[in-house]
Amino acid sequence: MELKLVYRALRKISDWTVAGYYSETYIEGQENVPKDGPLIIASTHHNEIIDIAALAATIPHRRHLSFWAKSTMFGNPVTGAILSSSGAIPVRRNPNNSSPPAGIANYPQDPSSSTSFATGSGKRSETNVTIFTDDALRASLFRETSKALSANQVVGVFPEGTSYTQASIVQMLPGAAWAAVEFERYMREVAEEKSIANGKMKEKEVDVVETGLRIVPVAIVYTDKARYLSRVFIKYGDPIFPDIYAKELFSSDEDDSSKAVVKKIMAQMEKQLREMTINAADWDTICAVSMARNILWGDEDNISLREWVVVSQRLVQIFEDPQESTQHLKSALTKYYALLHYAGIKHSVLDSLLPSSTASLLDVPPPNTVPGIATLVKPTVSLLSGLPLALIQLVLFIPPFLFHLPGYLTGPLLKKCLAVPGEEESPAQFKAVGGGLGIGANMALVLGVLWRRNKLSAITALLGVDEDDKMVKRILGLAGAVYLGVVVLVKWHKLLVKANYRQLQRLLTYHKLLSAFAFTRSSDILSTAEVDAYTRPPLPAANVFIKKREASASDHDGTSNTSVIGVQHRPPARKIVRHLLQARGRACGALHDYLRASQNAALAGFLKSKAARDL
Repeated sequence: MELKLVYRALRKISDWTVAGYYSETYIEGQENVPKDGPLIIASTHHNEIIDIAALAATIPHRRHLSFWAKSTMFGNPVTGAILSSSGAIPVRRNPNNSSPPAGIANYPQDPSSSTSFATGSGKRSETNVTIFTDDALRASLFRETSKALSANQVVGVFPEGTSYTQASIVQMLPGAAWAAVEFERYMREVAEEKSIANGKMKEKEVDVVETGLRIVPVAIVYTDKARYLSRVFIKYGDPIFPDIYAKELFSSDEDDSSKAVVKKIMAQMEKQLREMTINAADWDTICAVSMARNILWGDEDNISLREWVVVSQRLVQIFEDPQESTQHLKSALTKYYALLHYAGIKHSVLDSLLPSSTASLLDVPPPNTVPGIATLVKPTVSLLSGLPLALIQLVLFIPPFLFHLPGYLTGPLLKKCLAVPGEEESPAQFKAVGGGLGIGANMALVLGVLWRRNKLSAITALLGVDEDDKMVKRILGLAGAVYLGVVVLVKWHKLLVKANYRQLQRLLTYHKLLSAFAFTRSSDILSTAEVDAYTRPPLPAANVFIKKREASASDHDGTSNTSVIGVQHRPPARKIVRHLLQARGRACGALHDYLRASQNAALAGFLKSKAARDL
């Protein structure tokens, strides 16, 4: 058995990353992953390196998961050793730009004779691999993958080809399907060679070989992938068995039959991935769904993670209705979502200070009227009544906070330096990695001080170490300190961090309400025309590695996503808070009216069964 020490280390880091950055991970469909046998994991890919960590940390039976990597990277002794030890599989990329593989004649040089697929390497600049129609060349490109599968290994592939943020799955590339087809061919060749060697046949015959290969589609859905302490839903789908296509694959022209089988496998894969994820027609719908979840459940985190995709996709279906009442609701929810974004306020926090019912009773003043101090009474009472408990929680939180403090600094710093501006998917990986580095450095510093001052005696005494063996005593003391200290502080931190973070959000939101209603003049408030730019949610950053989307699914007004990213700056919150409160009233009212309509009784009943609250 290969040790794969690098992989084991990376998998442990993946465990810590997923468990530390996200507050909850729900896994479904583990029974679809066999304990052994050849397996291809075909996963959605919307959060860069975190997707790899999530798969490595959650795959059933702790199976070793190998991803594709450029073959040229194995040429360097250092990177080659690391990749080999981590179980990476070398794949030749863009062969038309290099010399032909050994043993392959008539190597095509015309790029037009090729089609592209994704390696699933997790890096955007390394996703396109050229596959030619020549069977021998294609087999050469997948040779290492087939060898790994023949050894009953697990190969991880991202059929979307790149990590991105969009309203739905926008592309499915056939790399995983081609890998399965070429493995079928590889195993038949191996069987034929054995038969020839054993004298059972004198020439090649077409035989069907049961490979046992499975392709398991996997959906990784993040409730808010870039937000610390958000949640992750992972579902391992029903296995696809390429063996059922073996007769078709070898019964006619090999190139045509291969393409036909690839299409069938891809159709099954795409169907499952779409059913297991959230897919909408446009970005405004995604924003409207998010806002509806927050209003109906008070906070998205109150929705059971098991029901997250089902609830979200049911809400998506609402906005696919072209009726005027539905589009009015979508517009109201989207505007409220956008204003919350630009004000830097969270709906659940605002609602805890100024409940929707209270706001309507107080009749929030129109934006350009004299500030209404009465609006601040309820938030002030709410904040003061919760202050004693908040102070207790803060005091208890200080020790684990100091331990994690470097991570709070290095995480955002790494994100600021390395994350792509305007992008949503890369901040999570850099915050998680940067935070881990900061915490690790702080832990090393503390342990170094304890080691230097020989302050580990108490722990080693508990372990029963002989006082005369000072070096062993110190080493075991260090190991004990690491294990006990880190475990206690991490659990302590996780127990209290959400409550303290929410209280901080309440204070910041109260400050924005105070500045809007107590210290702002009417002239400081943006006019309705001026605030219009902030009533449209910013679009996700464009990704050059995905196909161009249709206009109907691109953005707010049907233009290309590459041309409109949204407002690049946020105005002072005090200038739009009153507009925000009015937008909240309209959004809540529109949602209430929609669900109260007789024709929507079934929808209201469904949402109620999923623990949605009455409006």
